[in-house]
Amino acid sequence: MNRYMNIILFFCVCAQYVICQADQIINERLDRLVFLSCNNHRKKPNTNLIKSIEKKKPQLMLWIGDYFYSGCRELTCLKEAYEYIKKDEYYINIKKKFTIDGIYDDHDYSCNNGDRLFKYKKESKKMYLDYLGIDKNDIRYKRSGAYFSKLYIDPNDENNQVKIIVLDTRYNKDPYPYYSFESRTDQFIYKIFSLASRIHASLFGLYCNSPNDILGEEQWKWFENELTNSKARAHIVISSIQVFANYIMNETWGLMPASLKRLKALVKKTKPKGLVFLSGDVHYSCILGNEEDIVEVTSSNVNQENDYSPIIQYFVYYVSYILNKATPFKFDKIYGFSNYGEINISYPNKNKINLKISINNSNGEEVMSANQTFDNKKDIYVKTKDIHLIHDDFACLSCKSKIKVFMILIAYILCILWIVQIFIIIFKKIFNKKGTKDIYDIKED
Repeated sequence: MNRYMNIILFFCVCAQYVICQADQIINERLDRLVFLSCNNHRKKPNTNLIKSIEKKKPQLMLWIGDYFYSGCRELTCLKEAYEYIKKDEYYINIKKKFTIDGIYDDHDYSCNNGDRLFKYKKESKKMYLDYLGIDKNDIRYKRSGAYFSKLYIDPNDENNQVKIIVLDTRYNKDPYPYYSFESRTDQFIYKIFSLASRIHASLFGLYCNSPNDILGEEQWKWFENELTNSKARAHIVISSIQVFANYIMNETWGLMPASLKRLKALVKKTKPKGLVFLSGDVHYSCILGNEEDIVEVTSSNVNQENDYSPIIQYFVYYVSYILNKATPFKFDKIYGFSNYGEINISYPNKNKINLKISINNSNGEEVMSANQTFDNKKDIYVKTKDIHLIHDDFACLSCKSKIKVFMILIAYILCILWIVQIFIIIFKKIFNKKGTKDIYDIKED
């Protein structure tokens, strides 16, 4: 009997070990990595930013989407974009100096707000992996999506493990539940309609119970396996779109409430140590969350700043100031110019690991940072007085009571009537002036 029990115990231990492994095991202590997104290949390259990254000498550089902007949903647009960026001398040079990996977002996957309906998604994934120089035997070539994980293990101390989990938020993503022309075309008028639809959905709590998904069932199961019983001391989860931001203007997990709810439930269930989220997409950088528990750091916009006029720059400063006041988090800084993210990792002792996550400008100067110290003895999933990314509910499409919807509707109607009244007054003044002028002209005749 004892013999059978020992065999069962052995297989249980082996199963647990298999579950907590990753797609790639790197026998190297991870000390520094950089991450960035949104590089418009048609605009002037940001050579200062690339040189700054070179000086940092990271072990890993991660693209979090939109390395280029394809411009249409046809395969020819993707091919043309890849042919163009293959000639980028700066990128060719840095590929020789350190490891580059990552994931696509909408514009380098298909076009604006691309999802699972993209008919060339298999070809798009293959072109992306080929361009990065990913080994042909890599599991990503066989998967329904380009998601993957890396586990860095210090050869001198196996306790020093850091796991990087990169999600694919495009390949299996359902279309948004609200009326979204953006999923099918890039024409400006359709974007306006889509934005109006999104705002109304958020305002009145529409589609708050939508089952639409982001990852797909296969990726969800893989994600859970990556987090379950993981021995890593820090877990860096990467999503090309923002996870916890509640700005209705941007793509975010909050627009797919079922997926955001499932993500939070999964994190609560598995409780991975040292959890940090990284994201891109939005053309500005920000830090959401609190140093006491979990943060999300967004780095976006590699070279869009090159086209900013002085007027646009002042506008960016103003919008950043307004958004700073609107965020409910302890970290309320937003940086609207070209930037990249940097993570420096240190291992003070067996119980603690430090992650300094910073946003740097094009010259490599730090503009904001979060210092995360994760202690094995401290539970980062305990609700605190500050807003907690996992425990608090602040999705863009959150359900509202009938009374609240009624009050919002009354205020909405009054607002519309007020705007209509203003237009009526303006038109009356214009036509009255014109009528008065005509009377004077008749009298003179």
